[in-house]
Amino acid sequence: MSIQKRASRYKAALSVYWDARLLAIVILGLASGLPSPLLFANLSLWLADEGLSRTSVAAFGAVASPYAINFLWAPIFDRMRPPVFARLGQRRGWLILLLVILIAAVITLGQQDPRHGLPLMAAAAVMVAMASASLDVVVDAYRIEIMDAPGMGAGSAISVVGWHLGGTVIGGAGGLLLASMYGWSITYLCLASVLVLPLVMVFLIREPHIPKANAPSSQKQSWRSTFHSAVVLPIKKLTERPLWMEILAFIVLFKFGDAMLGRMSGVFYREMGFDYVTIAEVSKIYGIGATFVGGLIGGAALRVLGVGRGLFLAGLAMSATNLLFAGLADHPDRATFILAVTGDGLTTGFAVVAFVAFLSRLCDAGYAATQYALLASIANFTRIQLAGISGWIVDSLDGDWRLFFIITAVMALPGLALLAHVLKKTRKGDGVFSRTNRITS
Repeated sequence: MSIQKRASRYKAALSVYWDARLLAIVILGLASGLPSPLLFANLSLWLADEGLSRTSVAAFGAVASPYAINFLWAPIFDRMRPPVFARLGQRRGWLILLLVILIAAVITLGQQDPRHGLPLMAAAAVMVAMASASLDVVVDAYRIEIMDAPGMGAGSAISVVGWHLGGTVIGGAGGLLLASMYGWSITYLCLASVLVLPLVMVFLIREPHIPKANAPSSQKQSWRSTFHSAVVLPIKKLTERPLWMEILAFIVLFKFGDAMLGRMSGVFYREMGFDYVTIAEVSKIYGIGATFVGGLIGGAALRVLGVGRGLFLAGLAMSATNLLFAGLADHPDRATFILAVTGDGLTTGFAVVAFVAFLSRLCDAGYAATQYALLASIANFTRIQLAGISGWIVDSLDGDWRLFFIITAVMALPGLALLAHVLKKTRKGDGVFSRTNRITS
């Protein structure tokens, strides 16, 4: 390939980020990510500082359960008109309503006293989780429906960047900095005010186009018709796709090995002799930074490679970087630690973006909230449950971390074999996506 042609391909790949729609996606991603530390890491620190036991702090994490089951009420956001703001459209109306509720819930949570009103604090936290988990569903639906097929990878990448901007940078690090200076109540009030930005932006963006056949009916329907259009039809549209069972198996297996690595990484770092400061520095600075870069590279690469081929490459690279941790088990020094975490961050960022784009392309406009929430829940639930055996595997290997990481690398192969099968069948003309008939497009 000539230098001119290669430069042209790189320019085409990067041009995918010159899209005004991505500004809305990154700000909505910020709104999705910001509540996460307010319910997990930072809230745990707040409770611990107030003298709650480790058991109580850990148990309090159950308030975030709505994130795991939001697919149960996702059909509401596809079929029901949003109250109050219906004139703004199906997606924009729900976005505004949920953002208003979320802002109020975060402010309410910040005003609680865990020493004297823990039940009230738990109720406020559940309200934040419900609003945030519901907002995630509508944000994903908006992103899927506003982007066309060629831009789906960039939309996924920018969404991930926005999530980390809100969750890791503003809500996480920014929240800790604010708490050190002003206390937790003022911190939650300040972070709630950040959500005004996406709220204002929703008034400025356009409503996605929904095919008339998939749009919610304005006429009153029986409960049977409502249930059919809200639940049965979206699932039916998914299951009627060619190669559906292979695709479903791939969704379950993809990132299985990586999930097992992630579940045991903290324990591994400590057993290798790294202290908390080193772990925090390497994982936050090198790990998060590499994830950002890998995600942006992935979004551009998908524009050239296509979703299918890009996902296969990302999965293969992610599997290979697991072997870096096997090397770290043999040589537990700082340089090898940085290399392993950076390599893992790059490939994980690429893989997450490609996987999100893959799931997004399976969804139909008008049913995206229900379909994406269901697909994401299947992927997350199975990985969480299956990754629970990771500790048992390490114990069964008598603490042989090197062999454990080799096993996690091999565990990626069945999923990749399924994806290769789908890609091969697609090239023979079997369509799997709703918007195009080629998985590699």
